[in-house]
Amino acid sequence: MRRTPADVWLALPQPFLASEALAAGRTYDQLRAACHRGDLTKLAPALYAVHREWADLTPAEAHRALCRAAVSSLDQVALSHLSAAVFLGLPHPAGRLGKVSLTALRSTRTSYPDDWRRVLQADMPESHLTSHDGMQVTEGSRTVVDCFRQLRLRHALAIADAAAGRGLTTPVALQAMRQFQAGWPGVLSAERGIPLVDGLRESWLESASVAVAHELGYPLPASQVWIHAPDGELVGRVDVLWFEWGVVGEADGMAKYLGAYDDDPSPTAAGQRVLLERNRERRLEGLGFAVARWGAADLRGGGDGLARHVQEARRRARPEQIRCLWRQDLKDPLQEWVWPPPTRA
Repeated sequence: MRRTPADVWLALPQPFLASEALAAGRTYDQLRAACHRGDLTKLAPALYAVHREWADLTPAEAHRALCRAAVSSLDQVALSHLSAAVFLGLPHPAGRLGKVSLTALRSTRTSYPDDWRRVLQADMPESHLTSHDGMQVTEGSRTVVDCFRQLRLRHALAIADAAAGRGLTTPVALQAMRQFQAGWPGVLSAERGIPLVDGLRESWLESASVAVAHELGYPLPASQVWIHAPDGELVGRVDVLWFEWGVVGEADGMAKYLGAYDDDPSPTAAGQRVLLERNRERRLEGLGFAVARWGAADLRGGGDGLARHVQEARRRARPEQIRCLWRQDLKDPLQEWVWPPPTRA
């Protein structure tokens, strides 16, 4: 059989359905031959991708591509749950992301256990849907509450914080969605997670750290607090601050030092950032704070590493001796440190 040129397969969406290949003039024999030669990878029944293209995708890129194929393969469905979050560009767990989650809109279709799609049945008003890149996806509040119901708290909170930060949801909208889903499986998890949402958090690690700290029984810290010396000079903005303890928490992802948010990712620049962080930490501790630092590995095993770093900082902290000014928004007036702190809303 004459070999089908690779460009023919690349002209199709990646991945593509067998029906899409047939509509483009290909045949089942050509599909089988391309799979046998290794040009194509058969991802699932009637689902294919160009091998070299598919192998280069990250888990999130692959899942997003599968989302398109899933919606194209079925009638009257919308992307939902984690798949909606991934498609909307919200944070997600590392590694493989599992089946594409869909919610049936006006049918009773379900998926088989070995299907690459997961089709769920649930009420879906039009107001819970939005269009993104030409596909129907659950809007921000619905996506967040669905994720709270089905994911671990650390992952769901990262999705929720990012959605709030991007203006895709609000506390009022989340509470309304939780009320709409009263009695649904997992809704109590959403009820516990919604009060933790804060759109000021800037990374998965920050959000996941707050979730793990909450599960450890710690009070909810303030996020992204600007700390100033008593004379008003800016010392820095900290990831989280436990006012009750005088403990600053810094969630140290590698991007902070390797330049993901900087134009210069060189080793020299990374070293300079480390020195700046060290000097900043010394200035914070000079004001009376104790600084706890942790990374993603410290969240494993129930957060034992996080607990160790925070408890060590608590032993060093002297909140009653702190002298500084602070605010959470640069538009707000500076406030003097008061201890014990007033109850925060």
